[in-house]
Amino acid sequence: MPLDAQVPLYQGERLRDLILCYAGPWAFVPYLRNREDEEMLWNARQGVLLALAEVIIGLALVVSGLFPIFGILALRVLLPMWLLWCLGMSVTSVLQASKGKRHKIPVIHQFIEYL
Repeated sequence: MPLDAQVPLYQGERLRDLILCYAGPWAFVPYLRNREDEEMLWNARQGVLLALAEVIIGLALVVSGLFPIFGILALRVLLPMWLLWCLGMSVTSVLQASKGKRHKIPVIHQFIEYL
């Protein structure tokens, strides 16, 4: 294959399932539907872990917003940065998965085997 040729993307139901893998709690849908597809299971597990980390850290930042000085920093700077990072990781992971590659999200990918 020439270097300038584009890699074909997945289409149809597979692309829909890959998008659902990184759409928060909807990751359980492809996880339960594609039990034989190891690549889809890996992406679904990583999506579930990303959603779980997003909720836990997001809630911790919101609760820390109750404190006077750190709260302003947490709610106005750290929380938006965290949510943008999670969105970026989801989009990057979907794009890489649609090309047949595994995008390992830092720290989160280490816990995939436990799920």
